[in-house]
Amino acid sequence: MNPYIKKFISIADFLGEVLGTNTEIIIHDLINYDHSIVHIINGHISNRKIGDAITDVVLKFMITEAKDNKQFICNYSSKTIGDKLLYSSSYFIRDEKDNLVGALCLNSDYHDVKKSLSFLTSLLPNYVEDKVIALSNIKETLNSSSQEGTVNKIDEILNQFDVEPNRMTIEEKTEIISTLNDCGIFNIRGSVQEVANKLQMSEPSVYRYIKKIKR
Repeated sequence: MNPYIKKFISIADFLGEVLGTNTEIIIHDLINYDHSIVHIINGHISNRKIGDAITDVVLKFMITEAKDNKQFICNYSSKTIGDKLLYSSSYFIRDEKDNLVGALCLNSDYHDVKKSLSFLTSLLPNYVEDKVIALSNIKETLNSSSQEGTVNKIDEILNQFDVEPNRMTIEEKTEIISTLNDCGIFNIRGSVQEVANKLQMSEPSVYRYIKKIKR
């Protein structure tokens, strides 16, 4: 394990004691995207385990924001595979050269709290909750495998286009592949094959699009 990652293990254990059982705490080692989770507390929240994959949000940060030396992102919404809504925050771990090498992530399940609030608001009809989370606002899906995360991200982007893949224009396919590239999807093993299947293209064709985009 990377020594910069290792020193965060005790911090994660400390947070686990402080925050209790409704917050999942995960440490990612970014040396291997497919098996990035090296430490996890309260894994019952997302049903993930040590050896599972990185999520799309952490991966996208590496591509789009790491160069700006951003240290953390807080209080964004996420969901589990079973559509359990969570509040999430991620702290990005860097080495002495300021390279991003890992992440400490918190995912809090406030389902029971929200049920209690719903009961209380039923007694207070004039009360309006100031923060409502809907599935349409979800920024992260907590997958256990990189392939699952890749498929979900491809589907998410494809759903933005009101046309079947076999009827898409070159421009539409270019836009989709460019968006996936910006999210870092093509850093994941097997992603080209998944994109080719979803867009009904050959793998060499996907590689040609990627090469064209990177020019």
